[in-house]
Amino acid sequence: MHATRIRTNPDLFEIEVPFDNISTSGTNCYLVQDGDDSLVVDTGAPTEDGYRVLHAALEELGVNPARTSYFLTHLHYDHVGLVDRIAPANATVYLSAEGLQMARDGGVEELHEDFRRLVEEGVPRADADALVRSVSGPRVIDIDRCAPVVVGDGDVIDVGSYRLHVVATPGHTPDHLSLYEPRSKTLMGGDHVLFVVSPGVTVFPDGSDSLQAYLDSLDRVNNMEIETLLVSHGKNRPDFRERIDWLKRHHLERLDETVGIIEREPGLLGQQVVQRIRWNVPHERWDDISLMQRWCILMEGIAILDHLAATGRATRSKDGDARNVYFPAAISS
Repeated sequence: MHATRIRTNPDLFEIEVPFDNISTSGTNCYLVQDGDDSLVVDTGAPTEDGYRVLHAALEELGVNPARTSYFLTHLHYDHVGLVDRIAPANATVYLSAEGLQMARDGGVEELHEDFRRLVEEGVPRADADALVRSVSGPRVIDIDRCAPVVVGDGDVIDVGSYRLHVVATPGHTPDHLSLYEPRSKTLMGGDHVLFVVSPGVTVFPDGSDSLQAYLDSLDRVNNMEIETLLVSHGKNRPDFRERIDWLKRHHLERLDETVGIIEREPGLLGQQVVQRIRWNVPHERWDDISLMQRWCILMEGIAILDHLAATGRATRSKDGDARNVYFPAAISS
């Protein structure tokens, strides 16, 4: 069997779609079934092995393509890359408003903003261009061949007699959504909480405090009536509340660490601050870190700096080249 039953009432299956990424080996996709109705939650990365596994699992479970819809937690390619091959034309695809925009423009607008932020934080333009190219590529989903339905926090998706509730869980991405089944008290949480790795927090295109959004959504999930949390990477575990507490402490400790860096060396460029943070990577030299992992580090580092500036724990100023430099809260230049 290519699928593992998680529970009955509703019938809920896990399908691990293989894909070797920086620190994970696959994407856990989920299938909710009631009678002839089915909902697929994420589809995995666009690889031949992944397609074979997902296609075989859906066939084994007797999924009726004409009665199946799709829910996308967020638009990262390891979550949406097989939609075009698995979903028939005109299939219903639920996603966020931000996700729909990203699907239609290939994320170009967001990447342009990320490039601007990298340069603003002191990354040389050539390096910023290389970083953007490392995470850009061909459009991974042709949303216009489907029937997209925009959903957001509080919306309800019917699967047979079951009503699944959409829960906004931003932080990893601005558009990140989770899906809650209240009868079984099950949350399909995407990349919001993971055990195998601390989910990356990215910079939001609108400039809002993405790290605070993530901390708030961790609290929200922790306060929900949840018995089972299903994650997108790695093994599902029952101690998810302890993991949520750990993730909060981890980010608060990293904020304190970053404040300490700024206090010891006032006037550093944003990039310089980020490079001094103790990241959990198997390399001592910055240049030995892969471009994609550098991208992840810089995006989360900028999110940390945005939060410190927004909360008054650090002061952000401009140098003569209009780049961001950072000082302790009581000092500016």
